[in-house]
Amino acid sequence: METLHSPYTGPSRVTEPNWSDRGMFSGAEVVRPDTSWLLRPAGSASEVWGAGSSVSEELRPREEVHSVDAGPEPWQTSVVLVVVICFYCYLLYRFRRDMMSCLRNIGHTEDTLTLMEGQGADFAYFLRSGIALAVLSGAALIMVWLETHLPDVESYYLFFGAAGAFLGVALYRRIAFRVMRWLTDDKFLFSELTFINRIDLTFIAVFYTPLAIIVGISGRFFTLGTVVLAGLILYHFAALYKYFRLRAFSKLQWILYLCIVEILPVSFIIALAVRNSGIN
Repeated sequence: METLHSPYTGPSRVTEPNWSDRGMFSGAEVVRPDTSWLLRPAGSASEVWGAGSSVSEELRPREEVHSVDAGPEPWQTSVVLVVVICFYCYLLYRFRRDMMSCLRNIGHTEDTLTLMEGQGADFAYFLRSGIALAVLSGAALIMVWLETHLPDVESYYLFFGAAGAFLGVALYRRIAFRVMRWLTDDKFLFSELTFINRIDLTFIAVFYTPLAIIVGISGRFFTLGTVVLAGLILYHFAALYKYFRLRAFSKLQWILYLCIVEILPVSFIIALAVRNSGIN
């Protein structure tokens, strides 16, 4: 058997035995491709990829890259969430009767106003506790969300900043109510509006706090939390609209109330926070 090899390229010719039908031996050529050229290093990019190809430059970062180790979870978040959970459990146990009475009348404006006439000191304390729960859970949720966007700021600064924003909104609403009460003849109107706001805020706090705790512990489901909170706010606006229609006020007066008392302070604080923090 005779073998002819090409040094780099070209096929090789191998003579192998071939038995014919007559039982006689004859030589037949079998052509096989030669792949030894693949072991030779390529001389240039054009030889491998074709004419006109070139090797791109090495990618380099614009700034110096530093390796950063993931730090421990902020302990302030855990402390705040534990406080919120304990206060929520206390509220459920201490005011369970007042809470059930409040939930039975949610969505019915006339029935809700009857609670205002028969409320005692215990029910008023329940409403104040509900507002405190709303401030705690809202500030905790904002703190957890801002930790992902402002990692250089301490968590307790974020919490106290969010709590201060809620208290600023409450102070603005109190001042606005006093001014509108002084400008109008119907003084009892703003007492009813204040009571409806406290009832709705307490309901939102009781209903939304478990979801806020889940979002705070897991660090996820921010989209779901935003959607649920938006639905609760729309419910509050609808309850105010029912009250304005019950007292024979026009839609324009309802819209003016929403813009001045409900929307203006919140939008101002959000715009101010986003502008100063640099969050896109």
